[in-house]
Amino acid sequence: MGLFDPCLGSSTTVPNFFLASGGSLLPLAAPAPSVPSPLDSGIQPSPGDDVTAPNSVSASRLNRIVCVSAAKVGYSSAAKDSILPSSLEYDATVGEGSGPGVFTLALRIVLEYESSFPQEGMVVWVKKHQQVVSDESTSQLVLVETAFEDYADGRWTPITTDIRYSEEAEAVVQAVITTDSGQTAGRVQTEGAVEDAKLGPVGERGRIVLHYFCEQLYSYAEMGLGSSAASRSLVPISFQLPWAALDNPASHCSLRTTVHAPRGTRQLHPQENILAYRDLQLSLASSQTAEARSQGVVLPEARETPECEFYRESLPPLPMMVLAWLSIPDETDDWEHVDQVAPSASRVTLMRPCTADEELLRASLPGGMAGHLVRCKVEASSGRRPDTIRVHTDITISDASGSTGMRAKGNETVTVRSLFNQHEERRVLTRLEAIPKLRSAGLLLDGDLWRQHFIVFHHEVKHEVHIQTAIRDLDDVTVEQLLKAISGDTVAVNALVQMNKQALLQDWSKFLETLRAVGPGGTTSFVAGAQGAQKSYERAKAGEFFSAQPNFEYTTYVNFDTDGGNNCGPCYDACRQLVEQADVVQGHVLGVGSWVDQDCASKVAKILKGVASLALTFPENVAADLLFRQDLSRWIKVLRTTPVRLSVSAGAVTWRARHGERSENGADCLFAAGDGLSFDPPDVSEADYTKAVLRGLKAGESATLYLLSRHPVQDLVWRLAVEVGGQRATVSIGTETLSGVVLGHHWLEAFGRVAKEGLAVNTSSLSSRLKHRLEDDLSFAWNIPSISGSTAALGRTKTKQRPPVTKEKQPDEPTLASLLPARTASGGFRCSPGGLFGAPAPAAFQSFGGGLLSSPPAAAAVGGFGGGFGGGCRFGASMASAAMPFAGRGQGDKKASAAAAAPAAPPPSGCFGSSAPSQGVSAPLSRRRRPPANDALSFGEPQANESGPSGPSALLAVSGFMRWGYPESPQEAAVRSIGALRTLAQLAMSVTAAAPVKEDTMVTTLLGQGPSGLSGTQPATHIGYTCDVSNVDPIVGVRFKATSTVNFDITEDCRRAGSYGGASGFRPIKEAGEAMRWALAAALAWWPLLWKDPVPAGPAQGLENVSTEGLSHAIFNLPQVVSVA
Repeated sequence: MGLFDPCLGSSTTVPNFFLASGGSLLPLAAPAPSVPSPLDSGIQPSPGDDVTAPNSVSASRLNRIVCVSAAKVGYSSAAKDSILPSSLEYDATVGEGSGPGVFTLALRIVLEYESSFPQEGMVVWVKKHQQVVSDESTSQLVLVETAFEDYADGRWTPITTDIRYSEEAEAVVQAVITTDSGQTAGRVQTEGAVEDAKLGPVGERGRIVLHYFCEQLYSYAEMGLGSSAASRSLVPISFQLPWAALDNPASHCSLRTTVHAPRGTRQLHPQENILAYRDLQLSLASSQTAEARSQGVVLPEARETPECEFYRESLPPLPMMVLAWLSIPDETDDWEHVDQVAPSASRVTLMRPCTADEELLRASLPGGMAGHLVRCKVEASSGRRPDTIRVHTDITISDASGSTGMRAKGNETVTVRSLFNQHEERRVLTRLEAIPKLRSAGLLLDGDLWRQHFIVFHHEVKHEVHIQTAIRDLDDVTVEQLLKAISGDTVAVNALVQMNKQALLQDWSKFLETLRAVGPGGTTSFVAGAQGAQKSYERAKAGEFFSAQPNFEYTTYVNFDTDGGNNCGPCYDACRQLVEQADVVQGHVLGVGSWVDQDCASKVAKILKGVASLALTFPENVAADLLFRQDLSRWIKVLRTTPVRLSVSAGAVTWRARHGERSENGADCLFAAGDGLSFDPPDVSEADYTKAVLRGLKAGESATLYLLSRHPVQDLVWRLAVEVGGQRATVSIGTETLSGVVLGHHWLEAFGRVAKEGLAVNTSSLSSRLKHRLEDDLSFAWNIPSISGSTAALGRTKTKQRPPVTKEKQPDEPTLASLLPARTASGGFRCSPGGLFGAPAPAAFQSFGGGLLSSPPAAAAVGGFGGGFGGGCRFGASMASAAMPFAGRGQGDKKASAAAAAPAAPPPSGCFGSSAPSQGVSAPLSRRRRPPANDALSFGEPQANESGPSGPSALLAVSGFMRWGYPESPQEAAVRSIGALRTLAQLAMSVTAAAPVKEDTMVTTLLGQGPSGLSGTQPATHIGYTCDVSNVDPIVGVRFKATSTVNFDITEDCRRAGSYGGASGFRPIKEAGEAMRWALAAALAWWPLLWKDPVPAGPAQGLENVSTEGLSHAIFNLPQVVSVA
C-alpha cells in the first residue's frame, strides 16, 4: 500500500501503533489528509518512484536501539544458572552534531538483576552485542563510560569505575569476589564486537550502567505539509523492548524509556502525519517473520519540555518498541553578508579546553617529554589576489520528468514544471542583480567569468542551456537596464543598444526563453542529471574560456531541483563524482511534491555540502522570499572561496639521548577534519623539523586540525606556523567547543578507528606504536575503555559483608550463540463473555484446539495449545500438560483426580472474592514430554558478529525481537499463555489448601528465617505442582519456574543443587497468587496488544490486595479472542 490509496480522506488506523496517555495505550487513528500528487493529473508512478507518505521513513533507516545480551549468575552456595534482567532502562539525549542536519546520541542503558537468594553473594556475568544505530548506517554506539550499583540495606550504593589494563581488572574483581572483603566489584571491557561485564558479589539486586555515544544519527529533511519550506530535520529513534509470554515469570520486569532533545524539538505530529506512521508500520511488518508482523509501536507521552518518557512495570506480551520521531529545527543563522569585510589573512584558533580537560589530554612521549593534544580551527582567507581569475559556475540540475506535468489545483494551465521554470528564472535574475554589489565588494573582479549552466533531465539529459558573462560587462547601469529589458521595457532595450550591449541582451533573452519553454518528459534518473552536469563541466573547462593557468581559480555552486521520481543508489556515486570533478564548493536541494524521496534528497544535499528544503507545494510569499534569501547567502559564501594549500609546523624541540641531543617536531598534525582533505608527503625544507602538508582546503572554508604538541597551548600559540596559500595565518587561543567525556571520546575514537569519513589521517606522523601509546593514555586519563580492548573499566567499593563466591561457584561464561526458533501454528480459544473485573464468573470455560467441544465437561477445564485433549499437544503430550503457568505439570494422582471430580458451587456475581468457577481440573493430567531446553538464556541468544557491530535487523532476527523465554511466535505465546493462566486459576480455585500455620517466633529467632523465605509461617504448599526433576509432589516452599521453556518447575532443593533437567533461568514464585498478579499486571498494562475489547478498570485496592479467588475470577473473564497479527 502506498500513499495514494482509494481510502484517502477516510479515517486511518495504524495497526499495532499506540499513543501513550497516562497509564493507557490508545490506538493511533486520524482522518487521512488529502495529499496532492501527480496521480491527480493522471500521471502514473514508474517502478521505483517514491509514493510513500510525506515524512515517512523505512524500517531499515530507523535509528533503532536493540539491547541484545546474555547473562549467567553464580552464588555463594546455590548452583549457577542463567539470568534475565528484572529492570531495563533507556535514557537518551539527542544533541546537535558537527553540522546542519547532524545529530548525536548520548545513551544510558541500565540492566538490573535481582537475586533469587538475597542472603548469599551473587555474581553476574553479562555479554552484550555492540551495534550500529541503523541498518543503513555505519555510526556505532560506542561505550564511553561504565558504572555499577549494589542494593544494600535499603539503598543503592554507586560504584564508580577506573580504567585498568584488562588483565589487572579481572584479577582485582576475582580477589573481591572470592574473599570476605565486604566489597563489591565490577569490570567492563570490549572484546571485538561484544561488551563484557562482570559484577559481584551483590545481595538483593545489582545494576550495570552503560553509557554510550553515537556521533551521527540517521536524519533527513522534514517536508512541510503546506508551502512552507522552513528547515527542520527529522530524527526517528526507537528503543526495542523485550517481550515475554504472560505466563513467563520473566515478564515481571520494569521498563523505562526517556528521551531528551534540543530546544524547539517536537514529535512528528501523529495525526497530521498519520500516513507517515502508517507507512512505517507497513515497512516494519514487511518481513515474513511472525515477530515483525506483530511488532508494536508506542509513542511516548510528550511533555512541555522537549522530553518524553514511557514507563511500565511489566514486559509486553508481543514485540514492542518505543518510538520518538523527533522534529528538530535547523540552525539558520549562518548568513553571508556582502558588506561584511572579508578577512585579509587566514586565521587559526587553538581550541583550548578547560583546565581539567586540558590535563586529561596530556600524553607521555619518548624522552620523557610531555605531549599535549589540542584541536585548532583553520579559517582560510577568502581575500582575492589581484592577479587571479575566478571562473565561477552555477550548475542547476533540474528535474523535468513526467511527474512535473502535474497540474496545480485551481489552475489547469500551471504545471509543476512551469513553476520550476519560474522559480529558477527568479533565482538566476536575483544573482544577476547581486553581481555589481559583489564586484564593488571585491568578491568578483573584472577579469572573472560567471557561468550559468542548466542541465534539464528526465531519464537522460533533456535540455542543456548555458550562458557565460564576463564580470566587467556587468556594471551597475548595465545590470539595471538588462533586468528591465528582460521584463519587456523598450526604453531599457534602447539604452543597452546605445551602450553597445545588444549582444549581452540577446544572449540573456535567448537563455531565458529556452528555460521558460522546458516541459515535462518521461521517467527520472538522478544519475543522468548528475553525470550530464559533470561531463558538460569537464567539456567547458577544456574549452577556450578555461585556460589551465596557475592564476585561474574554479568554484561551482549546484542547485538540484526535483519533484521526486525514480531515484536509485548510483545517483549518490554520480553526485560524489560531480563534486570531485566539477570544483563544487556547496549546493542545495529543493524538493517539491509528494513524490520527493526525502531520504534521497537529504543524502544528495549532504554530498553537495548543503541542505535540503522540502515542501508539498511551491513556497509562496514570505516562505519563497526566505528560501531565495537563504540560497543567495549560500551562493555568496561560495564566491568567497578559492582552493589553497596548507602547511603546519611549530619548529623543533630537543632532548638528550645517549648519543647526544636530538630534535623532534614542536607539533605534529595527526588528523584533519573536513570535506575532501588529504595529507601530502611532509615538507622537508627545514633540516631539523618537518611540516605537515594538507590539500583539499578552499579559501573561505574551514578545517579542524588535531595536533600533538610538545609545547603547552599557551606557548604553542607563539610557535605554531600555519601557512595557507603561501601566506602565514594569524594564531590565537579560543575555547574548545567539546567538553567532558564527549571530548575524551572524540579523541579516543579518532585513534581507535581504522577509517572515518571526513577525517584525514597523517600516517607520516601517526605510526601504529604512537597511536596505541596515545590511545592507552587517553583511555586511562578519561576513564573510557579503549576500543581495541586493551583496557577495562574496574570499579569496587565497600558495601556489605557477604559470603564469598568461589571460582567454582562463579557463573560460566555467557555465550552469544545462534538460535533457530521452532514455529508451529496455534488455534484460537474461547471464553465466556463479561468484564475482567466485576463480571460473573464463567460456568465453564473452554480451551482451544481441535476436539475440545466434544470432550466431557471435566476435560474442558484445562487449556493448552495444539491439538485437543484426545490428541497430542505441541510436544506430543496432552493439552493439559502444556498449559500450566508458573507451575509444574498437572498430577496423575488421587489429588488431581479428586479435585477434578469434585462438584463446583454455582458462580456468584462479582469479581474479587467470588467462588471458584464451576469446572474443575481435568482427570487425570498425564506426564508430558519436555520441550527442548534453552540452557543459555539471553535475549534470544544472538549469533556473535566477529566482523564488527551488528545492525538492528540482524540483532532482532537472532533474538526473536528481544524475546525473553521459549522460542515461540507471538501468536503462539499469546494463545498458549492465556490458556495456561486459566489452568493456573483453575488449580488455585479447585483445591482448598490448608491454611498456613504460624511458626513460633522463638524458632525464627533461634534458627533464623527458613529456606523458603517465608519467615513466621509454614512454607507455602503448591498443590497440583510436581517438581519436574525430583518428582516431589507437591512442591513445598518456594517454587522455581524456568523462563527458558514452558511449564517447567522445580523445588528449591533442586535449584540449589543445580538439578535443572535441561531448563534454565529459574525464578522464585512464593505462591500462586504472586504468579497471577504478575500476569494480570502485564495483561492490564498492555491490554490493547492482545484484545480489541475495552480496557477494564483495575481493582480500586490494587492487585496486591486482591485475594486468590478474585485473581482467578479476573483471569477467567479475560476476553475470548486474541487479536495478534
